Formats: sequence, C-alpha cells, structure tokens
Amino acid sequence: MSNKWEEILISSTPKAWVNKALKSLDILLIDHAHCEKKAATTAISLIHKYPHHNLADLLSPLAREELLHFEQVLDLIKKQGFKYRNLKSGKYAQTLYESASNKEPEKFQDILIICALIEARSCERFHALIPYLPSSLRNFYTKLYRAEARHCDLYLDLFTKIFKIDWTERLKELSQVESAFINMKDDLFRFHSGY
Repeated sequence: MSNKWEEILISSTPKAWVNKALKSLDILLIDHAHCEKKAATTAISLIHKYPHHNLADLLSPLAREELLHFEQVLDLIKKQGFKYRNLKSGKYAQTLYESASNKEPEKFQDILIICALIEARSCERFHALIPYLPSSLRNFYTKLYRAEARHCDLYLDLFTKIFKIDWTERLKELSQVESAFINMKDDLFRFHSGY
C-alpha cells in the first residue's frame, strides 16, 4: 500500500491529542461519523460543481464508501453505548478551505490537495490511535486506515490526471497551514482538532 500520506504531512499528531481522544471516545466516534458523512458530501459536491471533468467514475464509488463508513461508525457508536448526535464543528476543514484560491482552475486544484490532506490526517490519526484502542475499535480502525490511505492517493492522482502539473509546491504551502492548525492548543476536541 502506498504511504503518500506520510510524505505529504509535515508533522505528526501531538501526543496531547491522542491522550484527549482516549479520554473522549464518545466525542471521537461521533465526530468521526460526521467526518465520514462530510467526506461523502464533498465527493458528491465535486461531481456536481465540475461536471466537465467526469469525476463520477472515481468520486461516486468514493462517496458510497464514505457513506458505508458513516454507517459502520454509527453501528460502533451504538455498540459502545453512546448516542449519535450533532456536534459543533471544529475549524480544521474551514481553515484549510479558507486558504484555497478564489479563482479557477486554482480553486479546484487546491480543493483536491485539501481533500488529500484531510484524508492523510485521518489516516495518520487512525495510525496514532490504533496501538492504544480496545480490540473492538482497533480492528475497525485498522481497516479504515487502509481506506483513508487509498482516498488520499485518489485525490492526488486525480489532480495529476486532470491538470498534468506538479502539485508539490502548492501542497507544501497548504501542508504548512494544516500543520499549524493541528499543533495549536484547541479547547474544542474533535477528530481533526488541535491538541
């Protein structure tokens, strides 16, 4: 399996975030469910916004897989004795999207890179959590870890296929924004929050 996610993230999740996650499994799982739902929505939204790029072939299956993950996390929430509910959103994705260009095609290019970064961070966080989780969660997160790695690759491959240019320099800039966010003190614990 490709480990592009390791190459594009410039910092690891702080240990303080892992400690918070282990003490807040209910919030972790509930927010994770929201993340899967948002990932499906993003894929569908891109198909709708950019129909001339024929994204449905790749992003429709991805959206279905994200929705399946959403359902699986809902099931896990129930099994753990927690209740699914709405949560106030963290500012992680918003912070990244605010760094995107306002003009096309640069905006679409940035969105593809941002989607890859979000998937990469999800993958890295699963990886950071797996050693500390109870076996029921560990097995599930190990499977999801592989899926998130594929999704990260998919968005970067899509960028290359559509634009046929190198994404490395722009990725570095957006990775700096991403890294700064996850390394900030954050009072609102979420799956993609700071520590």
